[in-house]
Amino acid sequence: MRRTLAYVLLAASLGCASSSAPSRTPAVHSSGHGYALLYEILGQERQVAKLLLIKVERDDLETIIDAIAETSDRAHARLEALAEADPGLDLTDTGLPLEEVRTRLAIAATRKEQLLAASGRELELQLLLTQNEALTYMAHLADTLSRSEPDPERLAFVRELWKEVTLLREDVMALARRPGPSGG
Repeated sequence: MRRTLAYVLLAASLGCASSSAPSRTPAVHSSGHGYALLYEILGQERQVAKLLLIKVERDDLETIIDAIAETSDRAHARLEALAEADPGLDLTDTGLPLEEVRTRLAIAATRKEQLLAASGRELELQLLLTQNEALTYMAHLADTLSRSEPDPERLAFVRELWKEVTLLREDVMALARRPGPSGG
């Protein structure tokens, strides 16, 4: 369970900017690295609901976390299908340098400890903040991929994913602004 939590936290540590509407600008064709990064974070985010098996909080939190996990699971499966249709699309090679991988793992370990130590409103706030970061990263990655994707099927996939994670991110932020457990 701690390993799953580490993956969830790693996913949350990947993003840091706010999203904006996707746009099409001429660019070089996207590399498979972007899709491998997307595949990795989707794989981590589809596990996020397992955290609530350890720490049960209010229903609103469970609802949004379940929606994130379900959306990520569907997109993860869809990306696998796209990769099966195109053997040149390697979902295992993110192209990240070792230092970046180590940094992400260190951030994930820190976040894991923070979440395991928290309860009540603090747990909820920490979890919502990590989900905001992960969803922001996914939205921007999907947008970036859409800007250079020549394949119509993959383009439709990343555009739809952008819409879904952007809406989820808005829901996460709305919940973060509302009073939570313990009179928050």
